[in-house]
Parts: sequence; C-alpha cells; structure tokens
Amino acid sequence: MSPVQSVRYVPGRSCGPGWPESNLLFHGALLWGNDLQNSGQRGAAFGTRPLIAKTAMNGAQLFKIQSDSSEQMNGLSASASVCYPWQDMTKLSGAVSIALLLLCSFPLLAQKKVQPKAIRFQGAPQYTQQELLAAAGLKPDARLNSREVKAHAKMLNDTGLFEAVKFTTDSKTLLFTLTPSSKLFPVHLENVPLTPGKELDAKLHERFPLYRGVLPASGSLLEGIRQTFEEMLAAKNVKATVKAVLTSGLGPQKLTAMNFTVVSPAIHIGQIQLAGVSSDLQAKANLLANGQTGNNFDTENTAIGLQHIFEDFYQDQGYAAVQVGVVQDDSLVVSDESAEIPYTITVKEGGIYKLGTINYPANALVVRAEIEKILSRYQAGSGRPLDLFIMAVRDAYHAKGYLDCAIVSTPSYSEATHIVNYNVEVAPGSQYRLATVKFDGAPDVMAAKLKLAWKMAPGDVFDESYLSKFAALAQKRDKSMTKWMQTVISTYDVKADPDTHEVNCIFHFAKASQSTR
Repeated sequence: MSPVQSVRYVPGRSCGPGWPESNLLFHGALLWGNDLQNSGQRGAAFGTRPLIAKTAMNGAQLFKIQSDSSEQMNGLSASASVCYPWQDMTKLSGAVSIALLLLCSFPLLAQKKVQPKAIRFQGAPQYTQQELLAAAGLKPDARLNSREVKAHAKMLNDTGLFEAVKFTTDSKTLLFTLTPSSKLFPVHLENVPLTPGKELDAKLHERFPLYRGVLPASGSLLEGIRQTFEEMLAAKNVKATVKAVLTSGLGPQKLTAMNFTVVSPAIHIGQIQLAGVSSDLQAKANLLANGQTGNNFDTENTAIGLQHIFEDFYQDQGYAAVQVGVVQDDSLVVSDESAEIPYTITVKEGGIYKLGTINYPANALVVRAEIEKILSRYQAGSGRPLDLFIMAVRDAYHAKGYLDCAIVSTPSYSEATHIVNYNVEVAPGSQYRLATVKFDGAPDVMAAKLKLAWKMAPGDVFDESYLSKFAALAQKRDKSMTKWMQTVISTYDVKADPDTHEVNCIFHFAKASQSTR
C-alpha cells in the first residue's frame, strides 16, 4: 500500500440531477474498508475497487479521489464512492474542510496495519513454523500492511528453496503456501579450512533457520552461506575469497554438489609434527612428512590421505597393526600469499608381523578361482599381497556388474607367532547393466566401425573390464582402424546411475598432439 503520491485537479461531471461532482486525483492510495463511513456526512461507502470519493466545491469544481494500487488484504480492504446532494455542498468552507481532511488522512489510511490472529505456513513440513517465521523476518504478533506482507513473502522466495510462495489473508489468518524446490544440492568444501560435520551444520542452521545441509543453485541462502564461510575464515585471520559453483563428479559417488572453493589466498598443507615414531624410522618418517608440506590442501581428503600414506609406509616395513591418527591444528600460518594448515600425526607402531593366510568366503558370488586368475595377471612385487588380493576381488565383481561392491578385510593377530591372518568379506550391492555407449571425437566412418565392434548390448550386465580391452579388440577387426588408432589417444568415462543401476559409457578420441579430456 502506497501513501498519496500526487494530487491533480480534473474537471468532472455531475452524479445526476442535483449531484454535481469534482475530481481530486490521489495516486497510490488504498483505503481500508469503512474508513470513510461514520464521517458525519450523509453519503455511503461501498464497493471493492479503489476509493472514488465524489464531492463538490462551491457548486462548480469537480474532484475525484482514486488509487492506482490494486493491492488488497482480503477482508481488510475496501473502497468507497461518496456522493453528496448539491444543497449539502454549497457551503465552500465545509467542502474545503472535507477535501483537506481527506487529503491529510490518505497517507495514514494507506499504511494502516492489521494484526492477524495467526500467521501460518503450509506445504513445507520439513521446516518448523518458527523457522519459517524467522526466515521470513516475521514475528507472531506482527502488525502488517499489504506491502509489508509482500516483502516478507519475497524474503522466503529469494532464499531459492521454494519454487513458489503465495499468501492469502482473512480476518483471522495470514496463510503462506509454499512449494519447495526439487533442485537442491549437498554442500562440498573443496579447500575451505573448516571441519565439515554436525558442529559446522549447527552453526549454519543457527544463522540460517532453513539450512538443512543442501542448497539451491542460487538465491539469498547460498550467498549467505558463502559470506558466512568468509567470515569464519576471517575469524582465523584468513582474509579469503570464497566461490560457490555447482559442480558434478565430486567424490567417489560422482555427486553433483554446491562446491565451495577458496580462490585466494592459496591454501596449503603446513608443517607436520610427528609423535610416536621410533628412532629407527624417524629419518624416513620425517622425509615422508616434509614431502607432504606445501601440497594443496583438500578439506575432505588431506587428513585421510596423510593417514593412508603413513599406514602404507609402516605396513611396508611389516607393521601390520600400526595405528595412525591425524589431527588438523587450529593455528593457521597466514601470509598475504597463502594460508598453511599444520597437522599433528600420532603413530602407534605395534609390532612387526608376517602375513599368514587371506580367508575368502566359500559361498561368495565370485569364486576364489576367478580371484586368483585375476591376481596372476598382476606384476609380482607391485604391491602388498593383501592390497593386491582386494584389488583382484574388486576387479572380479566389477566385471560382473557389481560396481557398488564393498570389500572389508579384518585382521587377526597372533602375538605369540607375530603372524597376521585376514578374513575378507564382500557385500556385492546391486548389479548394473549397460544403457548406452557413445564414441566422441571419432570420424563418422570410424564411429560406425566402432559400433560394429562393440559387443556389449544395452541391457547386458555391465562388464567394466571390457572397456579397457575394447580398443585392442576393435583394432584386430580392421587394419584401417589400427592405423587410425595409432594417431589418436583414447579415454573413456563410466557414468553409473545409483538409482536406475544403469551405466552410460562415452569413449573420447583426440589427436595425439591435442590434450585429452
């Protein structure tokens, strides 16, 4: 609702015999119902359109009062038309007084506020009423006019969490109807030196009541989270610029997520303090730690990467029961060019053990003979025996379409003999099937030949090992393809859909002189 913005005189005509009128035009005013009733004048207020007050001044000038606004709060707004007989309007002073009274009172009437008995939200049960009130900037006892209601509705809509925000009112309730967005994405921190998890989520939720760990592709909530990350880093003396970009293919599950990246300053792994390292291994361990210092920091992977590096180092020395703990220190080393994240690595070495047996389930979907066959193809000494065995199990299950298989090895230590045995268990998961295969970058003639050479049909169980063998198999069929394949570099992408359990494959071909995907 807008206050009166202008007054304009317009010659008019009479309401009828004995009912002359004049027109005063008030732009941008909307009156609440019954505002002009009981004014002490003979006349009537009626209708639901913007107010038209018909009066007369000195029997000659004609004025009209109206609003350009169509805003209404249902049940709370109305308009009026008032006509007065000629004989009641012949006194100039009385008419002028009425006109001035209307003119002075319009700005106040246009902004009249009403307190609804209740403010409710429907359509988004994942949020509490209190959270929605806070996100909309509302209080339960708020007194509101129409313009303010629209502003609060816009606050909800601007978050990006809703496809639509509508509101209706009556004499008792202001009701917001929400349509939640179906396009929300998890949060991924690429190199932001904050610790993901419940504590960080709780801090964000406290500031943004509708935050649930997922974000829209745009909107005030996304921008608010981005700015909050910058503020949190500033509290650590890091004046960072954080960028948020919707990114696909993140993590082992190839997620599409809202990826937050510190674009400046550079974020690096800082100094690594070692604890629990025996004197015999101190020099090698220090060399290993120094080799990691200065590398790019990764929020999700740096700590677990350091753990695996030191576990591998110790297990290569025969320390099968080694335990490695990695802690990120809070005291960042900050300069204008970079921020360095220091770590403390604590090692419990345990004793040196020899490998005993690797036990594999007799009733597994893939029999041990197939595992051993794959294992025989690996180069001798290319890795620790347990790691190679688990790799062979993985390859065997992936060749049968079980791309989500989970493999767990459980050690059993003998303190008396210092021998460690392992029990391997496999949870196969769902079986995937081929959906499509495409050949990107191949000339039409070669693409046609590649399609003929491809033997895995849509709907077949997906054999991941076939992809690495396909190029060699295709060349055996056609000498011209062999000649062409020598001029290109081929790569392939496997896109497995965890919902449909279908796989789309894309082979990419690029000239050897060009960079590949």
